[in-house]
Amino acid sequence: MRTTEIPSPGGYMIPLDADIRGGERLACVISHGFASSRKSTTARMMMAHCRSMGMASVAFDWVCHGDSRAHYSRLTVEACLDDLAAVERWIRLQLPDAEIVYFGSSFGAYLDICHICSGRSLGRRAFLRSAAVDMDVSFGVKTPEVMAGIERDGYYKYDPGFGDGLRLCESFFDSLAARSAFNADLPGDARLFMVHGTCDEEVSPGSARRYAYEKGVPLVLVPGAGHGIETPEGLRDIKAFTRAFYLAPQEEI
Repeated sequence: MRTTEIPSPGGYMIPLDADIRGGERLACVISHGFASSRKSTTARMMMAHCRSMGMASVAFDWVCHGDSRAHYSRLTVEACLDDLAAVERWIRLQLPDAEIVYFGSSFGAYLDICHICSGRSLGRRAFLRSAAVDMDVSFGVKTPEVMAGIERDGYYKYDPGFGDGLRLCESFFDSLAARSAFNADLPGDARLFMVHGTCDEEVSPGSARRYAYEKGVPLVLVPGAGHGIETPEGLRDIKAFTRAFYLAPQEEI
């Protein structure tokens, strides 16, 4: 595995880990969740799983996440999408003939949807784990608590219950509110697949079902699994369905 940094259009560096050996037919961009990092358990699991399938993979840190040294004021949806585009352009330089596919978790899955709907993505296939399809509503609303923090400190301190948390400026909330996954149109050649836990308390399974129904996206609900889908059954399903989704795209899964 190669650890490096690449330039972001925002003027900072994007930390990434790449498992590219040369000649791979598929390259997976792994997008982590909110307040997480490219070193998360799921990201590491997926890199190993991609290698077992003969795929290249790249995991990177979103703006202000993980090892990113970007100033907290740079965190917006637009900046994240610019970085995602920069990562896949870098992959294209390493593997000019490979198809780029996506694996997104929660916030990362939401951004993958936004990216594909933007019309500038180099890939068209995304596997979405616990997709935060309602991110614009769950985080895009400036509550009195949020505004009190912004007015007092210039940012709202988000504490996820692990790590250092994130400092969120008003521009971050505005960027979320301006982008709804439900209101964005998927390109005709886009192909998504969703896996969601029935006991997810962070992103409602109901929201996932609604998105899947409205957009015609296959959805597997994992009984008893929470947001992380880290039950033995959930991990087994993720590995089985990603293998089918990436390696046999012409088949129904």
